[in-house]
Amino acid sequence: MKILLICLGGSLGALSRYYLAEALNKITIINIPIGILGVNFIGCFVLGLLINYLDPKFENIYNPLLFVGFLGAFTTFSAFSKETINLISSGNLLLASTYILLTVFSCLAGTWFGMLISK
Repeated sequence: MKILLICLGGSLGALSRYYLAEALNKITIINIPIGILGVNFIGCFVLGLLINYLDPKFENIYNPLLFVGFLGAFTTFSAFSKETINLISSGNLLLASTYILLTVFSCLAGTWFGMLISK
C-alpha cells in the first residue's frame, strides 16, 4: 500500500510541478527561472502548513502520499527543508548550516561537473 501511495503522489506531484512551472515561467519579472523558484517556494510552504495541520494518527497514509510522493516529486527542496528544520529544531544549528551549504554547493557543483564531462 505504501508503494502505491508514493507512486500516486509522485505522479501527481511531477505533473503539478511541470504545469505550474510552465505557467509561472510565462510571468517575466526578471531573468531567473521563476517557475522552479515558485514551485520550490510553494512546495516548501505547503510542507510547512501540512506538518502542523495533519493528524499524526494518519501519518502512515499522508507521509508516503503527500510528503514522499507528491511533495518529493513536486520539489526536492521540500525534503531538504524538512531535514534542515529537523536539525534546527533539535538544536543542531552548526550541523544545519553545514548541511545547507553542502547541499546547495554540492548540487551546483555536481550539475556543473556533469555538464562539463558530458560536453
